[in-house]
Amino acid sequence: MKNELAIILVCLSALPCPSYGADFSAATITAPELAWSVVPSPREGGVTLYGVAAFSSSQTWAVGDIYSPLVPIIYRWNGAGWTSVPVGTLPNSSLRDVVAIAANDAWAVGYQEVGDDGDLTVTQHWDGLRWSRIASPNPSTENYLNGVAALATNDVWAVGHKGNSVLYGELILHWNGNAWSVSSTEQSGYRVLTDVAAVSPNDVWAIGYQFSFNHGYQGLALHWNGTGWSDVAMPVTDDGYTLLNGIAAVSASDVWAVGSSGVNPIKPLIAHWDGLTWSYLPNPALPTDYAFLKSVTALAPNDVWAAGYFTDRGVIAKDHNLVEHWDGISWTRVAVPEIRQGNNELWAIAPDQAGGLWTVGSFLTADFSRPVTSLILRGTH
Repeated sequence: MKNELAIILVCLSALPCPSYGADFSAATITAPELAWSVVPSPREGGVTLYGVAAFSSSQTWAVGDIYSPLVPIIYRWNGAGWTSVPVGTLPNSSLRDVVAIAANDAWAVGYQEVGDDGDLTVTQHWDGLRWSRIASPNPSTENYLNGVAALATNDVWAVGHKGNSVLYGELILHWNGNAWSVSSTEQSGYRVLTDVAAVSPNDVWAIGYQFSFNHGYQGLALHWNGTGWSDVAMPVTDDGYTLLNGIAAVSASDVWAVGSSGVNPIKPLIAHWDGLTWSYLPNPALPTDYAFLKSVTALAPNDVWAAGYFTDRGVIAKDHNLVEHWDGISWTRVAVPEIRQGNNELWAIAPDQAGGLWTVGSFLTADFSRPVTSLILRGTH
């Protein structure tokens, strides 16, 4: 299953600027801990951004795609503005996540559609001068990478899914500094991994979702202890449609995962690992029946952020940016700007290495008069 596509824009110099503002229900939102703004991004119609990572305040990467036909996208922040950079030879591909290790060491992962030959994993590497494709395993005819995390230049993890006898099974790859290899889980069944977080060489988490006839779709968590992967129990929800999308770790006993649960309504979901068990935590009340959390980043035990979007209850429903914050006691919703005339969606959030945050996604005008376009927000002190 390929990830669902977003719908979202940024004020572009060549176009009339839409009006920005806090969400329509600002009275129910807490005061923001950061000052948020929309940051202009390169003008490329059809762009959705799915991943963002910063090595420094002057080197940040955002990745995504233009859909139909698939064109991979990489943006770079140089401290003053975002520019589009060459991706390398990578036709019919989507980039879903990125990690920055050093000024000359970054990875972007995703997949490539190759027609009748299936779908291939993509592991694109930045060496300080250019992005280029590095060979990666493809154990099936359908192979997708959704998330990437790194501990060192020779210790990088990428997760996703591959085709199997029941449609899809988890796929985990590891980079040892010389080559990518498959890290086996020895599990079976319908299982999809969406994201990965690394605490130490013997403490890595991968999350996603699995399907069974007894419980439907439920959250999935796998843990690496340095020698092998094992399933760690997630609470079973009663709605039968629980998906985990993002994960971030503060420490071995403080790990967060976010996603969504239900069909009608769809509720945002927040899970926490305390070193012993996973549990689901209460989410702030939202003026909607449909909300999704797509990404989470953890700066400290009392400073965790999640991003996604929700659909309002208007006659012509629109999507709105959703950002939430954990202060060590509870989760609250934070006001962030959006482009009022259309659908706003956030797909990834990460530290900017200057004490603030980046969050990225896409925007689509309500009347569909312009193609979907990248959306980038920044929160600063």
